[in-house]
Amino acid sequence: MASRGLMGTAVELGVSVDALAALAAHVRLETEGIDADPAVRGLLAAIAAEVTAGASADDPAASPVVGLTRAFLRQATELVEQPGRAGAWDQVDEDLLQGMGRLSMAVVDAFATAEDQLEGLGERMATDGARFLDVGTGTGWLAIAVARRHPGAHVVGLDIFDPALALARANVAAEGLEDRVELRQQDVAALAEEASYDAVWLPLPFLPRAVTEPALAACARALRPGGWLLAGTFAGPPGRLAELLVDLRTVRAGGHPWRDDELLAVLAAGGYADVGEIPRQWTAPVRLFVGQRSTSP
Repeated sequence: MASRGLMGTAVELGVSVDALAALAAHVRLETEGIDADPAVRGLLAAIAAEVTAGASADDPAASPVVGLTRAFLRQATELVEQPGRAGAWDQVDEDLLQGMGRLSMAVVDAFATAEDQLEGLGERMATDGARFLDVGTGTGWLAIAVARRHPGAHVVGLDIFDPALALARANVAAEGLEDRVELRQQDVAALAEEASYDAVWLPLPFLPRAVTEPALAACARALRPGGWLLAGTFAGPPGRLAELLVDLRTVRAGGHPWRDDELLAVLAAGGYADVGEIPRQWTAPVRLFVGQRSTSP
């Protein structure tokens, strides 16, 4: 172990970094019509086949893979450059914001599983006039994905970061969804709407602990009776190293690294019933915790 040293460890870890970048490059070449040297294209295809066991770049998850890669690599570079920084989203990096946004589109797979498992949620979201609240909408890609999945739904996206919302407005317009995706610069804790939404998405990694409880209370008020809160946390593969990396990513995003019992207790104390976690059946790096507003008015 001693002979391996820091350099040997770094070289081994670097293989994973290179493989992730090569996978995203392969997806872009195959889905965006980008010209490439034949030798480079062939090698990228071979690497992708090696690391994915032959999964196709035409997979619906291909676009979020590019977003994930851009986000992870830019966050990793920023971590090296500013190793002591805690959570803050006051710097504008359009590529990072768009990468994080496109990655978030994959969260709709988790929503699809929840709709199958939670009482009434699938039926509500399939109804014309359904309403979905996307807290921390960022560049709007998750709101866009929800609107695509549910053509009869109206989606409201909230964010306090105006540069991200400017990108979101452009993205929504480019997708032709301005009539069904509404964007607001607003703090979720100040949300005054009552009984207005069938489902609310709350991205916990971006909320400081002190903000979480008032945010949960505002979301509970905003839900229609029987509506569901969908609260996400970052996820990683099994193992202590992965857990520590998830905690680090959460703290640097501004959030609190919740433990399961702690989070479920906060949800129950916030007035939600049937709190729990949806068993993960999706590939997006997110865990999904849920709670229902009482069916009584």
